[in-house]
Amino acid sequence: STPQLNSARMIIYTNTSAWEYCRWRGSVAPKSLRWAVPCAGLAALYSYAMGLNPDLRIFFNQPTQSETTGWTLFTSILGFLVVFRAQLSYSRYWEGLTLLERACAVWLNGVSNLIAFCSRDPKVLHEVDDFQYLLSRYMSLLVSCSFVDVSNTDGDLAQRFPPLSMEGVDPETLAYLEGTSAKQNVVLQWVQRLVVDHARSGVLDIAPPILSRVFQELSIGIVHFIDARKISTAPFPFAFAQMAWIVLVFFSGLL
Repeated sequence: STPQLNSARMIIYTNTSAWEYCRWRGSVAPKSLRWAVPCAGLAALYSYAMGLNPDLRIFFNQPTQSETTGWTLFTSILGFLVVFRAQLSYSRYWEGLTLLERACAVWLNGVSNLIAFCSRDPKVLHEVDDFQYLLSRYMSLLVSCSFVDVSNTDGDLAQRFPPLSMEGVDPETLAYLEGTSAKQNVVLQWVQRLVVDHARSGVLDIAPPILSRVFQELSIGIVHFIDARKISTAPFPFAFAQMAWIVLVFFSGLL
């Protein structure tokens, strides 16, 4: 089956509600409060002392300068968090898009090679047509299953990423595919088995060393899709997301 991330270690959140950021597990609040609360108490005592004895302001510099320094530090932290998340989000988006485009490109090239490798002997013309028909259906199904796996969402496969018509494919085969969770790996195995069987039957009239490049392209494509899957299965770290949300809310309240 497809390996899943350990939910006990990875914190999954949906960004659909503000309450998602109020959870205690995975938050940096427990450790940060150990330092923040004493520092806030000292700052309150300092401000109270300045109010009781104005002469202390001369000794400790002007309070307005301290307030300006604190505000500058706060806005700098806010800017870093916002820019950091925006840059990381864009890099993750661009990386995922690049991997998906590469996977589709190498699979398209592999299918194109297989069609070019087909024999032109009139004796196996019917077998060639059957091979190309099944190959196009299986590859379409492989791409659909791969996109569903990368999207990491529930829903009907035919509605979200519709493949070509599966007319002519064994119903028992399709029923087996519906009952498995590793659809992507199963369909990839079907494609490889299809190529091997027709290479032995003479439908693919090409030398084995050249045919092996097709298997390399199939493997490269599946690696790209699995690599792109981490974009959806590993979200932006919750601690950073929570910190950015809290600072933004606090900043909005000050304004």
